[in-house]
Amino acid sequence: MKLSILLALPLLICAFQATNPARDNALESLANAERNFAATSVKKGLHQAFVENMADDGIVFAPTPTNGKKLHTEAPATKALLTWYPAYADISASLDWGYTTGPYQLKATPEDAKPVGAGFYLSVWKKQADGQWKVAVDMGNSFSPELIKQEVYQPAIVTKSKTSKGAKEELLTIDAQKLQPYHTETLIYRHGAYPVKYKDLRIEPASTIVYTTLGHDISPAADMAYTYGSYTSGSGEKIETGHYLKVWKMLDGQWKLAAHNLVPDKK
Repeated sequence: MKLSILLALPLLICAFQATNPARDNALESLANAERNFAATSVKKGLHQAFVENMADDGIVFAPTPTNGKKLHTEAPATKALLTWYPAYADISASLDWGYTTGPYQLKATPEDAKPVGAGFYLSVWKKQADGQWKVAVDMGNSFSPELIKQEVYQPAIVTKSKTSKGAKEELLTIDAQKLQPYHTETLIYRHGAYPVKYKDLRIEPASTIVYTTLGHDISPAADMAYTYGSYTSGSGEKIETGHYLKVWKMLDGQWKLAAHNLVPDKK
């Protein structure tokens, strides 16, 4: 009896996972776009890499939301080496909108043995009219280089659950709420700490943060979205201000956080 159950488990698991070659190929092309972005940073320098891979209206944070292509076009030349790779990626049902995340390291010069900076990036990508993936919004969060570790790429698995469409009005309402809709797999990024999933947190995230939405976008399939803006936490002398980037996904008919990134203006 036990043996028959064990033999049936792989079949049960497969039953909850849909086979979708088109989606798998699109997700791999997204991950490859990120890898090519990183390779360009090594070959041509970090500023040129951003110029070539940011959308014309793509946003980075410096620390306020700024046009990334313009910022890196006008940035002074640097010998710094920025390297990274995707550890996780997910894609909308529209197959032209998704996000990637993973670790990065910064060296003052390519010859340096040790990095001077490290962290995790969170990037949302959109396919352009010419079919190329470009970064729509990018935010990195930093921590000590001593915390860096090797990650294994894990693409998001598609399931047979019905995909529902989310509304913009509901998204913007939830985005501004102090109590955020986390779920077990939500990736949480905080300055000075390695990213962690909500289910692995030892302390509940603060629910006293005040969010001000400055921008947003929803995938054509209305199953994924991002919001970004400014935030304020604490009071008096302990007040913290900064900016955020959140990636959203429709789960069980509701907008849920896929990733929640807070970066303080003063580190």
